[in-house]
Amino acid sequence: MTTDPISRVAIIGTGQMGPTIGVATTLAGCPTTLIGRTAEGVASGQAQFDAALGFMVEHAVVTADAAAHAAALLRTATDVAAAAEADLVIESIVEHLPTKQEFFRTLDGLCPPDAILASNTSGLRITEIAALMQRPERAVTTHFWNPGHLMPLVEVIQGVRTSEETVQRAYRFLLRCGKRPVIGRKDLPGQICNRLQQALIREAIYMVQEGIASADDVEEALKAGAGLRWPVYGPFEHADVVGTKLSLAVQAAVLPSLCNAAEPAPLLQEMLDAGRLGIRSGQGFHDWTARNGDELLRRRDLWLAERMKAAPLRS
Repeated sequence: MTTDPISRVAIIGTGQMGPTIGVATTLAGCPTTLIGRTAEGVASGQAQFDAALGFMVEHAVVTADAAAHAAALLRTATDVAAAAEADLVIESIVEHLPTKQEFFRTLDGLCPPDAILASNTSGLRITEIAALMQRPERAVTTHFWNPGHLMPLVEVIQGVRTSEETVQRAYRFLLRCGKRPVIGRKDLPGQICNRLQQALIREAIYMVQEGIASADDVEEALKAGAGLRWPVYGPFEHADVVGTKLSLAVQAAVLPSLCNAAEPAPLLQEMLDAGRLGIRSGQGFHDWTARNGDELLRRRDLWLAERMKAAPLRS
């Protein structure tokens, strides 16, 4: 496989993630083809791309000139054959293993041998996704966190047969895109950050389920406490600051009372059975008839935009 820089990208999938990943690649100066199944899907993806780029201009994350240059680098297609021109193909389709496996087998036969085939999967294993490929050494996970144009994290996950060269080429390209990539050396469900997030969510739901605290208070504790300093102060840095002796003592006191269930919380099943589906049903952990979901996402994106403008340098 070549070590040449990636010069052309194809993104397959016009749903929630594909268009915003396209924002990141075109802002990096890379010609990008956004591929969808239908003309309607492609039109929707183009609209999402335009809206995301427009948001970044509106809030001074990028200049109008940079956005115009990025927009000129995007083209769209409804034929997967357009991916044959790319050095890097990023798949962002339905999270269904057999569908992804067949898709990667098709791409393996379509794309040049030196092209990297990446999946934006959030939970499936790239080893399994690449199981039908003739060249699985070029398959890798590049999991962009949502929203892809504003979140810096991309998880690069090495499958059992993924080559080191593939990992490093993908990593270097993501740096070029202004992202903060991390490498996972073991191909486990949930990758890196989602494993951490699910452990936290499990305990949060457990506290609500057991009446330890309300959903509002659990979220407020996280937002005003540990979560506030996480962008610049990680768990191992915290452990080193307070010292190994105290870290050991706190774990000895707290861990026995934490939830360690290997199954989803019973409360989630109860909510599902009761039709409490979250924002779309009006009820979840919160009453969304009294809250505005669109406003929540707007506040999230504004916060992320500000962080992009004043992001701490990676040490």
